[in-house]
Amino acid sequence: VPTKSLAPRPATACGASCLPWAEQLVRRMHSMQPGAATLLGVLLGFIFPAMVASSCRLPVEFPNSVGPSGATIGPRGELVVVSDGGTVLFVDLEDFTVREDTALNDKYIDSYGWFDLEGVTMTAPESSKFLYIGMENHAAVLEYEWQHSHEIFRRFDLPGLGQDGVQSMAWVPADSSSHMGYLYVGSGEGGTVLIYELPVLESVGVEARAVLRHSWSPLQGDSRKIAGLAYSAGYVFVSYNEGTSSHVLIFRVLANGMCGDEVAEQYQVDVSDAQGMAVRQRSDGTWEVFFCSDSQRAIFAYSFRFVTGFELHKHCAHPPPSRSGAPLASWDALPATLVPLWLA
Repeated sequence: VPTKSLAPRPATACGASCLPWAEQLVRRMHSMQPGAATLLGVLLGFIFPAMVASSCRLPVEFPNSVGPSGATIGPRGELVVVSDGGTVLFVDLEDFTVREDTALNDKYIDSYGWFDLEGVTMTAPESSKFLYIGMENHAAVLEYEWQHSHEIFRRFDLPGLGQDGVQSMAWVPADSSSHMGYLYVGSGEGGTVLIYELPVLESVGVEARAVLRHSWSPLQGDSRKIAGLAYSAGYVFVSYNEGTSSHVLIFRVLANGMCGDEVAEQYQVDVSDAQGMAVRQRSDGTWEVFFCSDSQRAIFAYSFRFVTGFELHKHCAHPPPSRSGAPLASWDALPATLVPLWLA
């Protein structure tokens, strides 16, 4: 896996036919001096333009009141989505049915007033009964039992987060933590990620205070808010919005559970108003990457592989037939665009 990124690259639909020479070439460029690699990139940009893949809009139908604002991979391989209206949704990624959990609004309006949820994560998706849900209208995370009681067990306040509250969240497991890992929280101020340790293994009562361990600036001076955070297989994926597209940066997690400043790879994907991201690794060495779009009230998906980047998700590349014979997924109407690599 390359450890340097020459420039933001568009999502590519190169495919298996160009993988061998593309992988060798990119690896060779990563080992070159910056000046020589840039010159080679300029020359290749004129010769081999890159194809930007259309995004795959999954056939997920949310209730009318739902604006998806955060996502994570959940139990049974489902996609867990939170909304800025205070509900939690479980999306079956096989048949795309949606189950809505309205318990926060049903049980806790008197205590909290209202719920503007903006991030969600789990410490162990296949075994934990808790969701950790971030609030934009409070600098706090709720420990929510989703399986049986549908109740808030604890609330963890997040010092240093500011009035904008949580914008995105991801749980990063780490042996260096006495509580199994760290909570990465995207801030709405200064393009920063605040890294907390939550006392999840302690009996601290119904309200507790997280410990701020580190402040990280993955955007390196860019002040835009962190719209999406996700962890998978030793990497943290970070996204922020750029008009009608989303910029994705990928960082390797260090042994201490923190991320360094060096970007492993970065790409542009054609998802507008992304308000959450979830990532899971597949057995074939690829990743599935899911984006929530608040304004479009939709879930977009890609397949991802290091070096070759983002490609059309399998549900759009090879859509299964529905009962009526129509495909179960469709891609955006925007045509693919030719972009020279040196301009990317």
